[in-house]
Amino acid sequence: MKKIVFFLSLLISMMLLFIVVAQAHSLKKIEAMPKSISKDYYIWRFIGDKKTSKKEALEAYKWTQRKSAKLKKAIRKKAGYIPQNTKVKKRNIDPKNFIIYPATASKKSKKSLKRLYKKIKKQGKYSDVLKVMSHKEPFKVLETLKPQTQCYIFNNCQSKYRKKYFNHPFSSKNIQKLIGEKQFNKSIYSIVTTPRLTRVKASLVDINITEKSNISALSFSSIFLLAMNAINLSKIKQAKKYLNLALKKAKYSSEKDKCNFWLYLVNQNKKYLKNLLKSTSVNLYTLRARDILDKPYPKVITPKLPFGFISNFDLYNPIDWEKIKMEIKKNPKKLDKLAIKYNTYLTTGIYSFIKEKADNYQKAYYPMPYMEAMMGLKKERVALLYAIGRQESRFVPASVSSSYALGMMQIMPFLIKHLAKERKEKLDLDKMFDPYVAISYANQHLNYLNKKLYHPLFVAYAYNGGIGFTRRTIRSKHLFKSGKFEPYLSMELIDYEESKKYGKKVLTNYVIYMNLLGEKIKITPLLNILDNPQKTDRYRKR
Repeated sequence: MKKIVFFLSLLISMMLLFIVVAQAHSLKKIEAMPKSISKDYYIWRFIGDKKTSKKEALEAYKWTQRKSAKLKKAIRKKAGYIPQNTKVKKRNIDPKNFIIYPATASKKSKKSLKRLYKKIKKQGKYSDVLKVMSHKEPFKVLETLKPQTQCYIFNNCQSKYRKKYFNHPFSSKNIQKLIGEKQFNKSIYSIVTTPRLTRVKASLVDINITEKSNISALSFSSIFLLAMNAINLSKIKQAKKYLNLALKKAKYSSEKDKCNFWLYLVNQNKKYLKNLLKSTSVNLYTLRARDILDKPYPKVITPKLPFGFISNFDLYNPIDWEKIKMEIKKNPKKLDKLAIKYNTYLTTGIYSFIKEKADNYQKAYYPMPYMEAMMGLKKERVALLYAIGRQESRFVPASVSSSYALGMMQIMPFLIKHLAKERKEKLDLDKMFDPYVAISYANQHLNYLNKKLYHPLFVAYAYNGGIGFTRRTIRSKHLFKSGKFEPYLSMELIDYEESKKYGKKVLTNYVIYMNLLGEKIKITPLLNILDNPQKTDRYRKR
């Protein structure tokens, strides 16, 4: 029976792949596509085609939704310049303000900055950036500026400069002004996740904020990070204050779960774990709470759908997927009916995506499509492929990200080309919309990552943020060491927000999928070994 399922799936896959390869995306076809990231992807490919004329490329470039770095690079190569959007209103810029970006000034010597600042003052001009960065005590001058300007300079100078010149405590009076500035959220993130900014970290420990104070500019993430900063500095009383404020600021179930778990850690009161049992969200915190209370993991939904064809729909066409998303947005009350249309084995991902949305994410869907593509692999690898696929695309084969990561496994074009070269294959990028090809290439990439990384959390960091980022992260002296609040504190102090969230979600998915595959594992043992390089990686000393 398994062989019949495999060959039937493979036959359908090959038929659909033929349709995709046979499609030629002319200028006229691209123009007809709905404005979307997928259309941008096809424009990017069209501009990069040797057969495309400069005139055609410039015309197609006008239709893009998001003029990404990749698109700008492609049009510059084709046309020799990047077209400017004439519809964008020019900002009113003070002609007396000498513009120099903090990142640019960071690279210059103090002597050259002083010389430049002296020169512009003679011309009757000014520059807040030069005023600060040419001074012998930059931080002292920084605090004299308005909060918006302080944050702009602090956030946009280079990290090296920030560590050297801005590692000083903010005055309590200045902080009260800064918490009303939205840009201060970015400042808090930089401060808390940069280990060497010890003195400025200390000034964030006891900010005078309450429920009644004007903290609307501070995001949930910032208030939560203030709690992590306080814990890192062993100021538990202040951490509790921030955690309670963050809990009240939280909008999403996952945010509330994170706060409840940390309130349990700092208070050792199981009432917070009982709150987590009531959560409908499946995440690291709810699983860990169930382990502590010796409760079974929540039931998840794994649809088992029949084989079938859907008329007027190409599973491997990103534009068809964009049209489904438009329909979801247009008719949010008819999602159950829409899901029925995609009630087939090959569209399990789309069906689950729609159903989860229809249920307002109160039910957790963990599909297991394309199992035949993973035949012969160990359960750990199958679980990891599913864990990543669910997080990357919800198993939608024709997914395209804003950076043009492609397919169900969201592999970047440069990596696709590298993997194809290793195989000595010539592969059109569109073939990555075939989930069987995507799984094969993702498995090849995981083989490479597993040479250095053995733990699903670290593999997830590398899959998302790159192996260089992961190596730097786990080698850093302040992360993934033994400690009272470890490994949870380390997982919150990672300096790349996307990978930080991604890693926790993939680890959770991995545990759920291992259980679905018949391996009754818990998340706790996986968390307990993160300080042990023998069991997790080859980058740290053993």
